[in-house]
Amino acid sequence: MSKIEFLKEQMIEARAFVKRLMSELPEDLWYVIPEGTDSNFIWQVGHLLVSQNFHTMTAVTGVNKKVGELLPIKEYNRIFNGMGTMHRSIEKDMIKLKEEFEIVHQICISSLETLNDDILSDCLEPLPFKHPVAEVKYEALAWSFKHEMWHSAEMEAIKRDLGYPIVWMKQEI
Repeated sequence: MSKIEFLKEQMIEARAFVKRLMSELPEDLWYVIPEGTDSNFIWQVGHLLVSQNFHTMTAVTGVNKKVGELLPIKEYNRIFNGMGTMHRSIEKDMIKLKEEFEIVHQICISSLETLNDDILSDCLEPLPFKHPVAEVKYEALAWSFKHEMWHSAEMEAIKRDLGYPIVWMKQEI
């Protein structure tokens, strides 16, 4: 298995985990900020959308025009960036993020399928700011799925705080 195939597989598995979390919380609770926290579920979804776009495409192959044509990525970058922000919640109706979340993921996976391992040690594409953890493309791609799993823990905590139990594995009876 190539490194690109491994990274792609990890991104697909991380996304499947997050989608399971999304299915376990009713959408009417996605906007609720549990007491003692600073985030809601819908912000986490939006943050993962812009993060995957940034780490998997912008840093590795440059700005993806298709993403910009299909959704308001510049606005989403402003709302869902998260780097150093203290406000990690939104109130307006953005439930369309579910579909856009999947669209960006599919574009990222398709983009990965055009790459080969030779590019992994290359420096990142020019970015408007220093990448928070990566200097080369492999590091950005690896961080994409690690970051997604990091936020899945936050999503699980939000879900739990809203009265929905943690479900780590299917229960065998």
